[in-house]
Amino acid sequence: MYKVLIVEDEWLVREGLKHTIDWEDVGCRIMGEASDGEMALRLMEEETPDIVLTDIRMPEMDGIQLAAEIASRYPGMKVVFLTGFDEFAYAQQAIKLGAADYVLKPTNPDELTQLMGRMAAKLDEERQRRTERERLEHKLAFGQPLIVEKMLYDLMLDHAGAMEQELFLEYAAEQGEVLDAFRIALLYAEPSAGESAPPGELYRSIAAWSSGLSSYPLVRMNDAKYALLLDRETERAELHRLLDLARFSASQATQRQLMLGVSGRHNRLDQVPAAFQQATHALVTSFFWGGERIAWFEDTERLAAEVPALPGLLEELIEAVKWGTETSIRAKSQACFTWIVQQHPTNELEARKAFFGWIVSFYTMLLHEDELRLIVQDSALLLTSLDRTVRLEDGLERLNGMLLSWSVRYQEQTKPQSRSGFEEIEDYIGRHYAEDITLQSIAERCNMSESYFSRLFKKQVGTSFVDYLTGLRMRRAKELLTNPRLKIYEVGLQVGYQDSRYFSQIFRKYTGETPTEFRKRLGIPNVPI
Repeated sequence: MYKVLIVEDEWLVREGLKHTIDWEDVGCRIMGEASDGEMALRLMEEETPDIVLTDIRMPEMDGIQLAAEIASRYPGMKVVFLTGFDEFAYAQQAIKLGAADYVLKPTNPDELTQLMGRMAAKLDEERQRRTERERLEHKLAFGQPLIVEKMLYDLMLDHAGAMEQELFLEYAAEQGEVLDAFRIALLYAEPSAGESAPPGELYRSIAAWSSGLSSYPLVRMNDAKYALLLDRETERAELHRLLDLARFSASQATQRQLMLGVSGRHNRLDQVPAAFQQATHALVTSFFWGGERIAWFEDTERLAAEVPALPGLLEELIEAVKWGTETSIRAKSQACFTWIVQQHPTNELEARKAFFGWIVSFYTMLLHEDELRLIVQDSALLLTSLDRTVRLEDGLERLNGMLLSWSVRYQEQTKPQSRSGFEEIEDYIGRHYAEDITLQSIAERCNMSESYFSRLFKKQVGTSFVDYLTGLRMRRAKELLTNPRLKIYEVGLQVGYQDSRYFSQIFRKYTGETPTEFRKRLGIPNVPI
């Protein structure tokens, strides 16, 4: 509950404000009241409010002066002005000086409820940011290499929040680093048929040679794939030499073939996810070059641009992967292969480059297919499914194996579910509705894409997933609200809502009344918060 201090020189107005709305429903409680600004400041020394609801015109110290004092002494405190039409210009001036909002007198209950809801939401967001920042700062202080690696991992996969990005930039500045020119190198350690280093030793070996190329730790994406933020100001030719030397040394130490893809050059933190995607595409290209060379994204772009468009064949191949048989998939991939080879009938090297370039382009295209994205988004699947290849015909056969594997996974994912299957899903939701379950988490549990599961759920159950979950939670909330020993926020927690204010809003939207009004209508005493 957020603490609210009412500052108003008229006693009758203060009393009215205390009873105009249900403060509990908006996540607040009245902690005190004052008749002028000076009294308000004295009360703040004893107990600090989160929100100050103040009149503008008052004796001793008016609301504008009070807001200035609050801004100086309590920077995070929210100030909301009560103002009449004739004071409107003052309120606007106060907003410019840092006041959070204003509400006109006489106060409309709905407007005040909405305004306080917004204030509580802002405070929720700020509290969450502070908590997250403190958590990250603590981890950074006591486990620096690991937490920096985790932040880089999240940045590369585009999972990092604003707070994580801000903290990473602060960390970089403390180390004297400026992220104004960087690339990402992505390394894949091909599994060896013979003896090879275990994952822990592999990581240490690669980290040893990478330390001279970056100010940041090596990032383990999985047991076979590692990423490195290359932030040293080095020309491409020299960087290539250093990477090649380091790759050779690590390969000798680990007894594994190491393939390397390098992104284009970037200069802002928000470009890290794009750089990682570029390194992934380059790594795929490195594989098709047999792993014998480092692949640079700039080169893959040129290679893909040089590949002539296959008239209609790509779309047909994608449809075959989705719905076709093994025969049709092989036929479509053979048609693509034949068309490409025919463009270079006398130059095998050029045909090979065109074929592998086309595969990189095709793989990128698949990443934009909504229902195939979950299946093909991890390049490790591509690299693991296809060992190194030299001959064009081998490349085609390996490609067919990968396409068939994706087709099987896709058709299993989209296989029509029986009603009994959805009864199991409903049963699972019924047992876990109080947890943080989402459409995405249930879809992943069922091995389906989010969009496909959403459509299938509505078709089978007759309503959307969100409406179904909300309805279940609200029915259970009604049952719990009949227990006078439970506080409203406790009911919210038991049906999956951490924020009591948000729970009250959803309950009102669903039932047409707040939890408090629901209890009053049934004659159930409301428990003080």
